[in-house]
Amino acid sequence: MNIRQEQLLILVIEKYIETAQPIGSKFLVSDASLDWSEATVRNELRDLEESGFLTHPHTSAGRIPTENGYKYYLDKIVWDKLKINKKENEALESFFSLEDKVQAQKNLSKTLAVITQETVILAFTPHSIYYTGLSNLFSKPEFVELGIVGDISQVFDRCEDCIPDFYSLVTEDIKYFIGEEHPFGNMLSAMSFKFGESLITLLSPLRTNYKHNYVLLQAVKELLNK
Repeated sequence: MNIRQEQLLILVIEKYIETAQPIGSKFLVSDASLDWSEATVRNELRDLEESGFLTHPHTSAGRIPTENGYKYYLDKIVWDKLKINKKENEALESFFSLEDKVQAQKNLSKTLAVITQETVILAFTPHSIYYTGLSNLFSKPEFVELGIVGDISQVFDRCEDCIPDFYSLVTEDIKYFIGEEHPFGNMLSAMSFKFGESLITLLSPLRTNYKHNYVLLQAVKELLNK
């Protein structure tokens, strides 16, 4: 992949994360103020699609990222330079002040779900699981079709079967898992870490604000490990 293609791929992914709409060459040239012609951008997007980093819905001329596109994008992020918003950090801290440790962790998970608008799974052990923010997942544009909602809801029907397998993949470091890299289904991404015998996971569509999610999980990690 050349430098121009990499820049375009990152632009497409970040605009798609923001808008949930397929991204076309005309939009990129006008919105991103690129110095390249629309024809040049169109050709580069076609090459990215042929290389497996982008695809396009049948009803649209715009492109959306593939699993490989997201993986490439995530590999380019300098995670340790990302910073949390002060107000969000204070919100997380305020819900973690209870003496009841289990309830404090549940409150923290609820707050994380509200801030990210994603689903949070808190596993105290592989067989003791709490999750919150499920409605956030079903409200995403990707999952408006009833058939897809049914497929996603089955993930939570068999959540206790998925978590034990997932435990072996998760470490104390925050890691992301895309599509088939985790047991929750290839339409979802998961960002997770372990703390003691427990783990916490942020579950979302592939289209999610990975940078924002990461800094929030980093703040949660620091609170849980105090």
